Amino acid sequence: MDKRLKKLLQPGHQFYFIIFLLFVLACAYISIPLAVVGALLDGFLFLLYQYRERTRRRDIIRYMQTVTLSIGNATHASITRFPMPTAIAQAATGEIVWTNDAFCETTGHFESALNEKLSDLAPELDTRWLAEGKSQYPGELRIGKNTFWVFGNLMSANESHPEETLMLIYFVPCTELTELRARYTDSRPVVAIISIDNYEELMKEATDSEKSSILADIDKKISEWTRESRALLRKYDRDKYVFVLEDADFEKLQKKKFSVLESVRQIQSRSGVLATLSIGIGKDGESYEENWRNAGVALDMALSRGGDQAVIKTRYNFDFFGGLSKELEKHTKVKSRVVASALVQLIRDSSNVMVMGHKMSDMDAFGAAVGMACAVRHRDKPVYIVINEERTMARDLVEKIKAVPEYEDVLIGPEEAMVKCDFNTLLIVVDTNRPDYVESPPLLQSINKVAVVDHHRRAASYIENFAVNLHEPYASSTCELVSEMLQYMVPTSEILKVEAECMLAGIYLDTKGFKVKTGVRTFEAAAYLKRAGAEMSQVMKLFQCSFDEYIAQQRIIACARDCGDGIVLAATKDEVDRATAAKAADNLLNINGVRASVVVFPNGDDIIVSARSDGTVNVQLIMEYLGGGGNHSSAGAQIMHGSVREVEVDAQNAIARYQKSEAEED
Repeated sequence: MDKRLKKLLQPGHQFYFIIFLLFVLACAYISIPLAVVGALLDGFLFLLYQYRERTRRRDIIRYMQTVTLSIGNATHASITRFPMPTAIAQAATGEIVWTNDAFCETTGHFESALNEKLSDLAPELDTRWLAEGKSQYPGELRIGKNTFWVFGNLMSANESHPEETLMLIYFVPCTELTELRARYTDSRPVVAIISIDNYEELMKEATDSEKSSILADIDKKISEWTRESRALLRKYDRDKYVFVLEDADFEKLQKKKFSVLESVRQIQSRSGVLATLSIGIGKDGESYEENWRNAGVALDMALSRGGDQAVIKTRYNFDFFGGLSKELEKHTKVKSRVVASALVQLIRDSSNVMVMGHKMSDMDAFGAAVGMACAVRHRDKPVYIVINEERTMARDLVEKIKAVPEYEDVLIGPEEAMVKCDFNTLLIVVDTNRPDYVESPPLLQSINKVAVVDHHRRAASYIENFAVNLHEPYASSTCELVSEMLQYMVPTSEILKVEAECMLAGIYLDTKGFKVKTGVRTFEAAAYLKRAGAEMSQVMKLFQCSFDEYIAQQRIIACARDCGDGIVLAATKDEVDRATAAKAADNLLNINGVRASVVVFPNGDDIIVSARSDGTVNVQLIMEYLGGGGNHSSAGAQIMHGSVREVEVDAQNAIARYQKSEAEED
């Protein structure tokens, strides 16, 4: 190594030791012992400094020799003048040992890049990808105003010293490309369809001037909401708007959680009906046509979940915003009549009919299945109710219906149903719209003609390609919907007394004794079943419990604690059946000030969550956070992993998340 390099490597700290020695000599005039101690200390520090300097020079020379031996003169010149920023650093510590001019210019460290660490110059750069054998940094690195793709590899400095491994890193500029990509992403089209949920109810009993005033107020609210967006807004029907905008503007509206939902809700008709909107949004499509189609699917999803919300349909999933208000009951039965007529035609054209509810069927699911079986029997078609009798919460109803001669061999298991179905079989799914919740998913996949009758709010996964669909979230129960359809399908005199009582039991269960989510049509359905022969006293007997079940309910209630805002959570490690836990959740609503109850309990290998509400809390949203579903006042979830304590914590977080959303809506 030449004298110039030695001079550069010599820091020149000897001057400080000379000053210290002069200070020691000056101390000799005051105290000889103190001067001796100072001299010894000075000598020790000087020897330690010499030792560390020799070690440092040896290491630097070894690195320089390694770099020099690793590349030839021509290669060295090409890397030095390489237009892309390049650096060589120690793999273990990230300390930079060499850089080219482009790297210094990029980082702005023209003189001090050496001996600094890569993490200091680029904190986001994690070099573990090199140790994993990868040649490219997973992502893009931003240094100042510039963006780079990072490539590199490891090279051994000394075969006998693997700890001295070096890493060679190249920085490929991609700032213009990333900016162009960002502009492209921000300008991607988003198509939205805005619908007035309750147009008929708003316009009912209103004068022409009042109708114009209400619609003008709604137009004004929507226009104010879209004013800051560079978008196209057009009204194409009496109650619908099309809204086309760019993704950058859409992100701003999404961050405000579609505030137009709340502002429009302030508009009220003379009869006291509040205006609500549903927004279906399609994005990430390859064309306007695909986004328009996704927007239509999203709008259907929003309406089937009760309206007053925004639903985003991307290429892969759904996102939901809003939906905290209660579903509005519809007073017209036109849809029930139309669906009943279509269902009659499907039954006539089928070789046989199978009716299936959800797993762990309850009285509403089984009662609705019995109602559909009554309609099929009237058409003289073979009918089967698919049910797992060992896993049902409606055992009393099952035993009651099996005692009737008309239902001999009607109740079958999922395995037997797979044998009896053929290419012309009609499957009627009741009380669920999710394919993974039905009693037998393989049976659903095997049958082409499917009809769905349900009152639960639609989840992200739902049964598609159905022939007929009656999905009304406003309804108290599926039995209510089935009772309405039966009025157009079967003469009242042909409904068996036990069938009417099964459906009335389903309504009674989901309305908690006609106390929750009960509308005019609910009582009309109950009156119809009463005319068909249902006895309320017989229905009430189905809801009586044993002494042991009552004690188990009280133990669950004793575990309850207040989560604030009228929501209580009860978690028990004792294994109980679902019916007992559901009754405990219902009983918690009888406590003054309780608006909703959530019960967590083990059932076999799973952890079950049962939620109930008096109608002022949307427990379906809480259960959706846990992967479950349901409707506004009754919902649940089934967790197949974890402990009761872990699910209890998750339920607390879900409740807190809902309370936060509710507070933001207010």
